[in-house]
Amino acid sequence: MGLTEHEKRELDAIEQLLAEEDPGFATKLTKPSWHARLSGTSLFVVGLLTTYVAGLTLLAVGATFSSWVVIAVGAAVIAVFPVQVAVKAARALQQPDNPSG
Repeated sequence: MGLTEHEKRELDAIEQLLAEEDPGFATKLTKPSWHARLSGTSLFVVGLLTTYVAGLTLLAVGATFSSWVVIAVGAAVIAVFPVQVAVKAARALQQPDNPSG
C-alpha cells in the first residue's frame, strides 16, 4: 500500500524541518549504518567469528571453574553456525535445480 500524495508532501515537510533544526541528526538518519553497507556473506563471517569467540570464551570460563554447564553452553554456541550451514546445504541438495520441470 503506497502513500498518498498528501502523505508524501507531509513527510517531505517533516524531513525538511528536521534537516533545518538538527542537520547532524538528519545526516545520521540518511547515512546507512555499518552493517547495512556489508554484504550478506560478510555479515555471516562476522557473526560466525563473533559466535566462535564467544563460545571459546565460555569454554575457557567453564574449564577454569570446572563447570560442565558452562562448558556445554560454550560447545553449543560454537556449534550453532556450522549446524546452520550443514542444514542449509542439506536442504539445498534435496531441492531440484529447476523447479519448473
